Amino acid sequence: MATKDWLDNHAKVTAYLDFSLYASLEKWMKTHKIKKASQALTIILEHYLEGNIPIEVMPENLELEVKQLKVKATEIDGLEAAVAEQQREFNDEINSLRTEIDGLRQALINAGLSSLRERVEDIPRGKIKFSYSDHDAKQGLTKTDLCERININGSQINQWATMLNLDPDEYLFELTGWKKPLQARRYFPVLENEQKQAAKIS
Repeated sequence: MATKDWLDNHAKVTAYLDFSLYASLEKWMKTHKIKKASQALTIILEHYLEGNIPIEVMPENLELEVKQLKVKATEIDGLEAAVAEQQREFNDEINSLRTEIDGLRQALINAGLSSLRERVEDIPRGKIKFSYSDHDAKQGLTKTDLCERININGSQINQWATMLNLDPDEYLFELTGWKKPLQARRYFPVLENEQKQAAKIS
């Protein structure tokens, strides 16, 4: 039995429907399994006036779509898990590849250092004997002439000096004992006692 509060918050509506409209209402009630006409009319009014669609009168095709959406949501969850697993595998492969690259880089560096050591060991060091005249000593020799006397070209002198971390003129002096004075263009022999004195100072 309805309470006084419920009656105070609800309005009673009485209506007379023609038989064709009532027949349509009964058919609609049967489709949605609603037994009372008052309940059916309330649902219809809520739907059309307030935009509410109770779940019990939701169209069957819409219910099917909701079920399909739930299935798709489940599939998406499964797909996300699969993608996450593939991402982890991809990251593992990337890390493995980086490790291989680092190992290869280090191997190349080691090979290069070994080759460089061998090349440095093959670089001539110390004084190379060659003949020259008193005129050569007085007039001096150009770098090209001096290199020809020891049978080494100037480019090779520069390259070897770089590998030894020396100035080309310093390296050429080590090989020949000839030095180029400041601002001069030619090289002149340095006497043995002068070389010893220079070595003591350095």
